[in-house]
Amino acid sequence: MIAENAPVVAGVKDMATDSDTVRLAAREATSIGSPLHIVHAFVWELFLSNEYGDDRELAHQMLGEAVALARGANPSLTVTSELVDGDPIRVLLRAATDAALLVLGGQGLARHGTDPTLSVSIQVAARACQPVLFACGAERPGPIVVGVDGSADAAVGLDAAYDEARRRRTGVVVVHAEGAPCAEHPAPAVPAEHRVVDQPADEALIAESDGAQLVVVGAQGDRPTLLGPVTQAVLRHARCPVLVARAGSRFPSSARREDQALAS
Repeated sequence: MIAENAPVVAGVKDMATDSDTVRLAAREATSIGSPLHIVHAFVWELFLSNEYGDDRELAHQMLGEAVALARGANPSLTVTSELVDGDPIRVLLRAATDAALLVLGGQGLARHGTDPTLSVSIQVAARACQPVLFACGAERPGPIVVGVDGSADAAVGLDAAYDEARRRRTGVVVVHAEGAPCAEHPAPAVPAEHRVVDQPADEALIAESDGAQLVVVGAQGDRPTLLGPVTQAVLRHARCPVLVARAGSRFPSSARREDQALAS
């Protein structure tokens, strides 16, 4: 269970590409009633620049821009920032430890091709102990999309998809790719549509992301291997935000009470 008052953490590298990440993180923090903490991992590129002080100052300025953008989205939101020296993977994993949610940019993932070791974000998502939300594609109204194949990861994703649908007051589209069995879920208050598709799971989920508010995939926790090929493909090519869910990770009780009030 995620602790009460746990922050939403946004990892940012460059505001030229991470403005959508900050906006999405601010909206999620507002939605669940959490503060927002923006983190930048500072790595001095010794061979690219000999101006350590100037580079560090630019990083602080970038964090200031991120904070201003988040407060512009919601002036009442509590927003803090932190510049942390160190390897980005380690910095983000530490930041995620006590977070309600880690939000990362997803716009550039396709540029890394199919080699997951070239992507900090995919490595973090594989190993983080809390859910990781990627700012992919466009934000829009729509259902929550989740794929099922009978695996433990898919079961985690299915639970999270219904939780998100309740919180966002929308329905769920459950995609059964290539003969996956029907996956019923004991959530009668959430409208659900099951779609059986005769195509690979990654292609089906990417296609469904066109009209989705969110695509959810599941992961079991700190893994000895990286995320599976379906999840990696969805992260690279989805046309809406993607949540990598974790078993046992639920939003704080204050957020759930608000959800119950909205549903009553």
